[in-house]
Amino acid sequence: MASVAATASMSTNTTATAAANDDYTNGTMGEADTLYQELATFLSSPRSDLRKAAAEAALAALSSATDNDEAARRLAALDAIPRLCRIASAASSEEGSNDALASLSILCSHESVGDQCVLDFVEGGSRGVGRMLEIALSSPPPPSSAPSQAVRGGDAEGGAPQSDLEDWRKRVNYACALLANATRTEKGAVEFIGLSFPEEAVPSSSATMKEDEEKPDTVKPTATLLLSRFLNPSFVDMTSAGYESSVDAWNAARKLADAAGGDLSTNVDEYDSDMDDEALEKEDPASQSEALEPPKAEPVTNEHEHYDPYQYVAAVIMNVTQLETGRNFLMKLIHSLRAKRNGTLDDIRKDGGETKKNDTTSTSHLQSLLPQLASYNLHRRRGMAGTLKNCCFSKDSIWWLMNVVHMDKALLTLLAGPEELTIDEKVGLDPDYWLSGSQKVREPDALVRLYVAEALLLLMASGRRARETLRERRTYVIIKLADMVEENEEVSERLLECVQYLRRDEEGTDEGSSDRRAYESYARGMLDMDDKKNNSLKALPPSTTAEDPAAGTGAVGGDDAEDYDNID
Repeated sequence: MASVAATASMSTNTTATAAANDDYTNGTMGEADTLYQELATFLSSPRSDLRKAAAEAALAALSSATDNDEAARRLAALDAIPRLCRIASAASSEEGSNDALASLSILCSHESVGDQCVLDFVEGGSRGVGRMLEIALSSPPPPSSAPSQAVRGGDAEGGAPQSDLEDWRKRVNYACALLANATRTEKGAVEFIGLSFPEEAVPSSSATMKEDEEKPDTVKPTATLLLSRFLNPSFVDMTSAGYESSVDAWNAARKLADAAGGDLSTNVDEYDSDMDDEALEKEDPASQSEALEPPKAEPVTNEHEHYDPYQYVAAVIMNVTQLETGRNFLMKLIHSLRAKRNGTLDDIRKDGGETKKNDTTSTSHLQSLLPQLASYNLHRRRGMAGTLKNCCFSKDSIWWLMNVVHMDKALLTLLAGPEELTIDEKVGLDPDYWLSGSQKVREPDALVRLYVAEALLLLMASGRRARETLRERRTYVIIKLADMVEENEEVSERLLECVQYLRRDEEGTDEGSSDRRAYESYARGMLDMDDKKNNSLKALPPSTTAEDPAAGTGAVGGDDAEDYDNID
């Protein structure tokens, strides 16, 4: 009876705590203090039913439309973050884990106390990053327990209800969102790297370790497992309303492109690439858009968002690549043996295990992430675009990024649109930019386009050779067209800077030499391509109508006949 009474009392306090914010504004500060102190006590209660009721009360107070800011400030001051983290680690939502995760998401993304809550989440006894990694890598319900879509939400014969799988997606989505918010800070990113990256990717403070000392264990595949979950499409619920809304948003952008019809004039004279800052300042202030900033992860605001449980991993990757260790982990080459056509891997390991250069293949985590730039999910596209931008800070890897990863093509594909190009503009330009014609959709999100423009700027600022390569690949054509239709002022300014980088003459060169060198380069490449085609042609068979070779001058096939086609 005592247990039932305590639970009923806690349930009553769920509504009372939400109403305490109104009492606080009316001057009853003492009662509000008492309610929140009791709530904090129940959050650390040894009884699971009281902890669950307290988590529900905290979520109700934070979700209150009247004054949730006061609830967030009070809970943060009462050290509620570590207690909510412990409740969130519960194996089942029946113990209040989902409510605790939702409360943590609201607190860590709050405008006024969010930064302090993130610090409490990362430091102290919360162990927030480690707990969220455990939830993110938890096993989903077995397929045999999930019913078919025909009985969605009900019990399947011999299996658990579909709600179990949806509950798991929601928990993982909350956990990944919390990791994204935590890694926005340097301490959170370092904590994530220390818990998930292999030791060989983390610089050790004991670099002078003696040879006879035992080396630390290098096996720590947490980050690799998280990436594999992120890239696995089987975890995405493609029947949910959230997925359909993301597809509809992408199709809306395609309809706008079709309505435009690709009639944008490509006359270079209409594009002023020499616009200076003074001209930009004369623009109408009302047309200036707000500064684009990466938003905090707030999964509570959208109830259908958990259809893609690992979508916020993209933001985690973007945040950790702000550190050199994170970039090195993504760009590190992974070598693997490649089977022969007429043999097995055992054949390759002959002769003392030696392998030839052509028997191995190499790739990297970064290359496996590039297809996410074409995802319907906006969070994935934003995270990947930001990741590519951060990787461009590694100047020592610029050649590899441009010639092996082909990052410039991945970036420019997002800026390419449905505009029809002239013959001159197509010369030397990668056909993948314009083969889709009017069906090509330019990236609809302004923040993604901003990341792309800033990544291109970093490539151009890395050195003269990188700029020359981008000129040879006709980067200017795509950036020019993108800037002509760009509506966001901040993105347009970055694109204009890219244009000025490309059109300016390099130091110590003649005026107009940059454009001339680029034209000569891709023209020389086309000539080389034609020579390869001609050399690949087989010799023509001897003509059956040819006269005797011994005939005199002017005879067909004679010694003095002119070889006009250069084919022997």
